[in-house]
Amino acid sequence: MATYLITGANRGIGYEFCRQLQARGETAIAVCRRAAEDLQQLGVQVEEGIDITSDASVAELRNRLEDRVIDVLINNAGILKRVTLENLDFDSIREQFEVNALGALRVTHALLPNLKAGSKIVLMTSRMGRPKAA
Repeated sequence: MATYLITGANRGIGYEFCRQLQARGETAIAVCRRAAEDLQQLGVQVEEGIDITSDASVAELRNRLEDRVIDVLINNAGILKRVTLENLDFDSIREQFEVNALGALRVTHALLPNLKAGSKIVLMTSRMGRPKAA
């Protein structure tokens, strides 16, 4: 049985990863800012209150996990805000970069002590099937 840590686990692909891993008998650690009731009822370990854009928040996640070995780290958290060349919003672009690129690097870097020889790191993208509501 392997231990998987999934960021962005509150809904969508991240939630589905947790659901299927739990059904398969694997250990899933669901990381999110706010856990929905559906996620809490899955029976997986939920690490709520983690913002991957914050060094302090990700350090808190690392502290909570202590020396727990992670076999597969799935960096799934992400956001999508529609921006066009005609209507550029640089703050929105920066926010997306912070979450979608730097967030995954921040989490991976912080959890390096939990990754052992043979551990896998997954970088997911889905084009965020549901855009963030305005």
